[in-house]
Amino acid sequence: MVYLKQLQIWNQSFNLTSITLDDEIIIKHFSDSMAALRVDDMKTEAKLLDVGTGAGFPGIPLKIARPDLHVTLVEPVKKKSSFLHFITGLLQLKNVTIFDGTLEKFMNKHTAYDEFDYVTTRALKHDVIFQYGAKLLRQDGKVILYSSQPITCTNISSNWLLVNDYSFQLQRGYGQRVISMLKPSA
Repeated sequence: MVYLKQLQIWNQSFNLTSITLDDEIIIKHFSDSMAALRVDDMKTEAKLLDVGTGAGFPGIPLKIARPDLHVTLVEPVKKKSSFLHFITGLLQLKNVTIFDGTLEKFMNKHTAYDEFDYVTTRALKHDVIFQYGAKLLRQDGKVILYSSQPITCTNISSNWLLVNDYSFQLQRGYGQRVISMLKPSA
């Protein structure tokens, strides 16, 4: 609830999200973010990279639900990354790193590839993840993509394999969501 209230307060000045009503935020942001836990049994102490996290979705709700996760949030918009620094401090979330910049800049500054067990995104175009994701993942690492439609073989790179899909309807008729898990094919 603290996260919800602070999101709404900051949103009045900084336009962090176009979703402003309590029930919509809870359903479209929090519940949606948590759906990744239905697609995979994330191992203990897994390292998760959330790319284009915006106001922290899905990374922060996943961290709240799974305090053991090591979460890195990548966000290029300064006002959103400022909110991320504030909210992770306020919620006293441990093992959360925030990178202020694009995925490309993140990769240029971090020479340690093969670092993450999971790479997630809700807002970024999937082709960016397909381009860089394999370099970021540890062996047996996976990408978790959020979308409104199922991922098909025709809209993923030949270098990726679809491992699992979880489709569901958001409560109150807010639409269909699909959480797709992929891994590099090589």
